[in-house]
Amino acid sequence: MYAIWLTFSQNDKKYLGKIIKKIAKKYDAPEFEPHITIYGLIDIEINLIKKILKKIARNNKLFISKKIKILQSKNLWKTIYIELENQKEFTKIYQNLKEHFEQIEKYEFNPHISLVYKKLSTKEKTKIINQLDIKQEFTIEEIVILKFFPEIEKWKIIEKYDLQ
Repeated sequence: MYAIWLTFSQNDKKYLGKIIKKIAKKYDAPEFEPHITIYGLIDIEINLIKKILKKIARNNKLFISKKIKILQSKNLWKTIYIELENQKEFTKIYQNLKEHFEQIEKYEFNPHISLVYKKLSTKEKTKIINQLDIKQEFTIEEIVILKFFPEIEKWKIIEKYDLQ
């Protein structure tokens, strides 16, 4: 199974990575690379995914993503997350992926950056959110293929493509 991620400039990777690492350490949660899942969990030949993503990367430029707010949910994959504006660049990339992968797996894209994956009480999540002061914009520079495993520690980026 594979997921398609959008990832950030080096500065934003470091910035978000420090936040994720700090929360993970304090709450004994897994660390992971900062990302936006633009299409999730498809089970097809990796070479087909690579071919599609190369073309998408060539046809899309890096762009700035804007924060709306920091939220929480009961969903493990969105324990605490940064909600992002659904900009035209996201829509263009998502629609392209959907055309190729919807027959295999349907996926509803909701632009966000997860900050922790851990079952926490609402009170704990609210406390974390109240302590966060997160900047307003992030530069998205890459589209990547992630080899997905149920264990977050085993996630592995297979290939990265720079947005032109």
